Amino acid sequence: MDRCPAGSVWVEKRREINMKRLYGVMGLLILMGVATTVRATDCRVNGGVWTFVGAGGTLNLRVPVTVRLGADRTRIVLEGVRLECRFSGFGGSQPWYTDYWATSARVGPAWVPGPKFTREGTGLRINGTHYNSPVPNGIRMTTMPNNGVGYPVDVTPYILVRNSPTNPIDVRIGDVLGGLNLEQTNNYNTGSAALALTYTAANNFSISPSTCTINNNNPIDIDFGNVHQRAIGTDPLTTTIRRDRRLTYSCPDGGINTPITISYKGTPSAFDTRLLRMSNPDVGTALVRGGSAVQVGGSFLTRITNSGGGDDVTFTLVRRAGSLPAAGAISGTGVLVMGVP
Repeated sequence: MDRCPAGSVWVEKRREINMKRLYGVMGLLILMGVATTVRATDCRVNGGVWTFVGAGGTLNLRVPVTVRLGADRTRIVLEGVRLECRFSGFGGSQPWYTDYWATSARVGPAWVPGPKFTREGTGLRINGTHYNSPVPNGIRMTTMPNNGVGYPVDVTPYILVRNSPTNPIDVRIGDVLGGLNLEQTNNYNTGSAALALTYTAANNFSISPSTCTINNNNPIDIDFGNVHQRAIGTDPLTTTIRRDRRLTYSCPDGGINTPITISYKGTPSAFDTRLLRMSNPDVGTALVRGGSAVQVGGSFLTRITNSGGGDDVTFTLVRRAGSLPAAGAISGTGVLVMGVP
């Protein structure tokens, strides 16, 4: 009779120990289940390798883009990136699980312009809509359901073209153009990740980002006609082969009064840096204003008053001293660019 109660107590203690062990195992399984749901997403650019970014992490990508003037001439666009992201499946994920990419204050400004654009107005075109900087937070651009399919992240940075004169932008291949910052969230937990995409230039690009124009943006054709080689002088100020032209400056918005610079852009001649290189290496073309030759790569100071202005200039044909240029047609190309001092 005495053994039965003792046996009962011993059995109950075993049950208590077993239950504690069971609770411990269940707790471990629950914690493991929570850990496996802390996932994020995969992304790639231009059809490259899919790269995974985990929750709390940042996916850093770098991609070259084409810099060009937009069709409506109001924006300079940085295009050519095909960014795709997809839901990163994991054990226990449900069919209704969905990831999102959006602008967010948590990851900072959606677009940070590169060094050459810090004084310019910028923005992002997101799914066809233009948002000037500072781009609002909370703009959702991509929804990625749990199906393993890559979805485009439709974002294109741009630089605004001004209505008033401004200094030219000169982009060289490899220049850092800016950075895109986005946040990935979901509908199944509080985890998130970040995307930091650095844009670099894939091409050289020079432009005065202004709607103000020289000669209404029409080409300035300088035709010297048929000349004898010996008639071409060796000094840009005294050569008799010359053509006078009127440069007119205009801005679409009224009331603009400002000093401006007109730069003579192109490749200088090997024998005189004041001259634009021509197809014949013994011949160059000078831009003369106010009795002085404007060096290629240099500029002269002038003015816009009430959104208009102008200058009389002369283009002269010059030969290398001591040479007799070969007979035949010659040609060359230069650019006049409006800027501010």
